[in-house]
Amino acid sequence: MKRITVLLMFFMFSLVSVAYAQEREIKDIQLMPSKIEAKVGDKIDFDVALIYDEKNMMTSVDYPFLGNHIALSKTDYTITKPHLLNLLSNGMLKVTGVGSSKVTVKVGNIEKSVIISGSLDDAVDGGYIKNGVTLLPMKEVFKALGGSVTYVAQQDSFTIKVGTTLITLPKSGTKATLDGEPLTLKSPLLIQNGVTLFPASLLSDALDGILVYNANAKKMEISIDKGKMAVNIEPSQKQNSGTSVTSTKGKLYAVAATGDMMGWSILKGHPYEKSIRVYFKVSGSSVQIHTKDIRKVDLNKKVTWTDLDGKKHTNTIKQLYVVFGKLSNEYTSEILYKMFGKTYSDWIFASSVNAERYVDQYLEQKGLIESPGSNITLLPETEVY
Repeated sequence: MKRITVLLMFFMFSLVSVAYAQEREIKDIQLMPSKIEAKVGDKIDFDVALIYDEKNMMTSVDYPFLGNHIALSKTDYTITKPHLLNLLSNGMLKVTGVGSSKVTVKVGNIEKSVIISGSLDDAVDGGYIKNGVTLLPMKEVFKALGGSVTYVAQQDSFTIKVGTTLITLPKSGTKATLDGEPLTLKSPLLIQNGVTLFPASLLSDALDGILVYNANAKKMEISIDKGKMAVNIEPSQKQNSGTSVTSTKGKLYAVAATGDMMGWSILKGHPYEKSIRVYFKVSGSSVQIHTKDIRKVDLNKKVTWTDLDGKKHTNTIKQLYVVFGKLSNEYTSEILYKMFGKTYSDWIFASSVNAERYVDQYLEQKGLIESPGSNITLLPETEVY
């Protein structure tokens, strides 16, 4: 008798459960990532809220979907760019590269999507400008983009994979390929201090990246979809007469400035001393830096240049220097070099000298800071004559 009663109760419970499940038909879903704009390396909680008929929902004012959550891994989900987002075993998403990826979730007949973007917090070091072409460190940049770089000795070339995009770069020359199709590089690869660099324009050609050179900050700012990163830019080894940045340690010294700059110090011993005068002044925990282009330039000299529509114009160098300052945040250095040639290359040289780094090295050498930039507030200015 007792057994029959238990069986009857179980049978009734099953009927009630089936009826309740039928009543609790899902009306909608809501995707609830903990963030949609993250840094590379961040881990993101990702819940899926199931929305039932209102009469059967467990709700609260602060948490309207209480008790109706499922993990992303329990759904029919897709990630458009898995090289940028990786689902971990604990159910969290890890941001692995710069860019944007769409996460689409399907529950029953309901489908929703959300775009999650990753950006790189710290700028990558090692970029150069040579003959008006900006070059970026290959391994570091493509790693930040969630890609991989492999050197193929048999072909003497590099194979780069970013998601489904496949790029082949020759170690010498400009004949590359993009997904099997021919692609001509803006310049050959450059090997600088053991680091291989590639022309920045490849990012726009292959990955639809947007490149903006920030002359004041001496950075190439890169946008891939909604993801952002930056690369610090230094002149190439050829431009700085073969002297590397790190070789200045122990050779830097300072002398007192006179005239209008009395009260400031002039940094000596850096590799651009004959071209750029670096003034600095320490005040408490901050450092002011002022650079002056001391090269002999005839600012009244007239230069003829050709715009992107093929029309020729003539301006003085002084006028063009003003134009460069306004356009440097709107156009890439490659475009400006194409229009203005050596005039632009000469101008960009002054703005691409990282005076802050040399001042930091000098202050570290004197024991005023423990490491470059650790207790320094920089107020840079640049003066071109």
